[in-house]
Amino acid sequence: MPRNPSNGIIVKDYLRKFPKSASQALSRKIYDENKESFDSVENVRQIIKYYRGSNGKGSQKYLKDKSFLSKGEDRNIRFKLPESWSEYPAKFNLPITNKKILVLSDIHIPYHDVEAVQLAIEKGVADGCDTVYLNGDILDFFKLSFHEKDARNRPTLKQELAMAKEFFQYLRYKLPNATIYFKPGNHEHRLERYLVIKAPELLDCEEFKLNVLLELEKFKIIYIDKRTKVYFGHLLVEHGDRMKGTGGVNPARTLFTKYKRHVLVGHFHRKSEHSEKIYDGKLISTFSTGCLCELEPEYFEVNNHVHGFAIVEISGDNFKVSNYLIEDGEIF
Repeated sequence: MPRNPSNGIIVKDYLRKFPKSASQALSRKIYDENKESFDSVENVRQIIKYYRGSNGKGSQKYLKDKSFLSKGEDRNIRFKLPESWSEYPAKFNLPITNKKILVLSDIHIPYHDVEAVQLAIEKGVADGCDTVYLNGDILDFFKLSFHEKDARNRPTLKQELAMAKEFFQYLRYKLPNATIYFKPGNHEHRLERYLVIKAPELLDCEEFKLNVLLELEKFKIIYIDKRTKVYFGHLLVEHGDRMKGTGGVNPARTLFTKYKRHVLVGHFHRKSEHSEKIYDGKLISTFSTGCLCELEPEYFEVNNHVHGFAIVEISGDNFKVSNYLIEDGEIF
């Protein structure tokens, strides 16, 4: 304890005023402001340690005033790491009640191919699909694009939304009892990007959220957030825009090198499949599906896009993918 009681009074007064100050810094402040009362900075520091109980539990039992004792949790608060702003994608496992899933992607309404869309849906009906998974880029959102564009003879955003609802109505008519999921792709994300840049004040307005604009609840369609990782058993199903680029020579092979797991995507408008065994491990299968939209759009006339879709059958965590190609009105 301090030899001079008045020194203890001075130190305790500072401890009350600056309870979270480090002992060394507070020692220097007290000494600089009260040099006539203390021999040195170290003399002040020892008194602070005494009142804070930093000299060990043995010395604390002789301390009458225990109000300045340092608590372990208080020290942690002073030196804790900052809160993280990281946001990790959510995960969604398709319910076991969903056994046979019709996977449609890249319809790009209003630039859809009517015949291809009809053939894909009719195949889903004929095969008894109990689930439809809309795997991104169902709408095009041309008007919201930041690319250079010629807006002549293009439908308005209002017209595009109306056409999307017509599609949902048709889909629900053809598969009245199916569970339908909708997960946006990079084209639907144009809406959020547009609001972020052009009208950030509308971002929190419920009326401008994609699922509300599309009235998905009305059609009993379940909305899945864009960043969510969706699993059909052991099969990861993504739109495909997480993987940057055009997919290379063989999108499915590129998927294997990037994901190194079972995965099915759309996005590249190309049908491809790849299977490869990991050393001393299991066989990995990857798939990319064709699109259901215009094959030679004005902005990208020369390409190797094809029409297609997939049907995935689930048994427990196991899966079977039938990756279909559409050509000349026939399904292969």
